[in-house]
Amino acid sequence: MAKKKTFKISLILEAFQNLEKSYIDLKKHVSLPKEEFVNNKLVLDKVRIDFNLAFESCMRVCRHMSTVLGIKSSSKDCLVKLAERIGMEKIEDLRSFTEFYFKYRDLKDAVSPEELYDFLREKLIVFKEFAKAVVEFIKKETGNYLLIDFELLKEKARFVKDSVRKIDFVLQQGLEEFKSKPMYYDRTKYFYQVAYDSLFDICKHLAPKFGIKKFGDDCLSKLVEAGVIPENYYMDVFKMTNLKNKLISTWEVPPEELYSSLKELNPKFEAVLKEISASLKNLLERKS
Repeated sequence: MAKKKTFKISLILEAFQNLEKSYIDLKKHVSLPKEEFVNNKLVLDKVRIDFNLAFESCMRVCRHMSTVLGIKSSSKDCLVKLAERIGMEKIEDLRSFTEFYFKYRDLKDAVSPEELYDFLREKLIVFKEFAKAVVEFIKKETGNYLLIDFELLKEKARFVKDSVRKIDFVLQQGLEEFKSKPMYYDRTKYFYQVAYDSLFDICKHLAPKFGIKKFGDDCLSKLVEAGVIPENYYMDVFKMTNLKNKLISTWEVPPEELYSSLKELNPKFEAVLKEISASLKNLLERKS
């Protein structure tokens, strides 16, 4: 029996994050005086790049959702057909927006800088309206109002647990064996990075759901500060991140140091996972 196709929440969120970046840049460009916009080749080149990236971000979502919903479409009518299916308002604005984009993209059918400026000043908001309509549809269709990609979380958690087990096997061979076999060093180095990156991907996906809007490499520390991970894990999280940065920036971590660090930190991965899972469960119960 064929598995039912479902929406890939992480794909949609990633595409709309890219859309937002391009949208902000485009908005900044068209806030310039018209004369400066029209006569600045550098600005026009940036607008072309951002316009293409923004449109392609929408198309990435459209192609995915069309597959899930069984909508047959082409590049030129995908957005409109999806918009009709999800009940978006102002369909004609989206239609004219799509037509303009393909006219603009076709270098044979020249669009003057003046026309581009006027159009974007008036119609740029269509990008935002499309994204909003898609998000609202996904929430209602799935009942997943926090837009959590549970499949992503399960996959990343599995990577963490598998990596931890493989590291454990090596550590059980003892320090002398670890030092005598370079293969063990390389194996644990690789699987530690897999475990850490997978945990970080979980953090990156969930941090906004817990109200954490600004984070970078300190994502796990931000979860501690927000109470998602208990405060007593702060130094563990700090050491986990520090070891990851050491391993990707240099090969000069002595085998004794790596072995000792892994003995201390490897058990912390699943413990941190459990704390994140418990906080997520509480969040879902509150929101329901």
